Amino acid sequence: MAEKMYRRPDGLYEKKLTINGKRVAFRAKSTREVLRKIAAYREREETGPTFEAVADTWWEDKEPRLSPNTAPNYKLAMRRAVERFGPEPMKEITPVAVKAYLEYLAHRGYARRTVNQHFVVLREICAFACERYNVMQNAAALVKLPDKLPQARRKMPAPAQIEAIKALADTSDGLFLNSLMYSGLRLGEALALRWEDVDPAGETIRVRRSLYFAGRNQGELKEPKSEAGRRSVIYLKRLQTILEPHRGPAGAFVFGGEQPMSKKAYYCLLDRCRRAGLDVTPHQLRHAYATLLFEAGIPEKTAQGLLGHAQISTTMDVYAELREKKLMEAAQALNAADF
Repeated sequence: MAEKMYRRPDGLYEKKLTINGKRVAFRAKSTREVLRKIAAYREREETGPTFEAVADTWWEDKEPRLSPNTAPNYKLAMRRAVERFGPEPMKEITPVAVKAYLEYLAHRGYARRTVNQHFVVLREICAFACERYNVMQNAAALVKLPDKLPQARRKMPAPAQIEAIKALADTSDGLFLNSLMYSGLRLGEALALRWEDVDPAGETIRVRRSLYFAGRNQGELKEPKSEAGRRSVIYLKRLQTILEPHRGPAGAFVFGGEQPMSKKAYYCLLDRCRRAGLDVTPHQLRHAYATLLFEAGIPEKTAQGLLGHAQISTTMDVYAELREKKLMEAAQALNAADF
């Protein structure tokens, strides 16, 4: 015998039920279709949300709280996790499956830092499922990164590239590249500089803000992510001779004028450099500055402040890599010597 249901004035059949403490209304053109909807809903409640559904909701909650520079990396890590786990019910994902995913990333040759970032995102999504969807286990909580993941090596500009950058000092592109190389500023920090921040008398460059490109051509100025980002760096004599002849009014941006350099202008600058044989990145030039500090004997704690590292361990890693490079060069020189 067909189940009796309320028929609404619009002709649809309706049945209201309380399932897992939630009052839910089911409507359809026939009683059979209503019953199918009820059965499908109960099955979904039993299996729980899929990984993809949880990840989408997590991203809506997380994205507004990420910096524009961080968001793309988080989104990429989320997409890769969705490719792996997307249709699987969240409650059925196991620590073994998470470990296998990390091993898969490792086998693809990703460095430790990249694998760890993907792991952080996956762990956050799993924790979000526990908080929002009453999933009883965070499958990533007891998993560790695979052993012996390769460390990403910071690529130093070649000596010929450094000399080429020095030779371009009188050009607008060279002005920008030399400023990065002799200040150690991050790209966003350099693009946010105003002339009032550059003090030749005090021989300092004050870092107070950073420029982020949040999907738009014109960037957005923001405060540094950490207190370590607010700092003063040495305005080297070498950089003063390059930069001061181009000094503009106090309120103007050092690179851009009334407005900071746009994303399009920045990419055009990189393209011109590549066509001229200068395939270097701002991060490589920052590493060149860290090398200057190391070779000048600047202590790690002082270098941390100049580079704006939030953790001393970051500076120590850079210095350890440079020491290793110097030892390798010494070993090659000794091996080549005719004793």
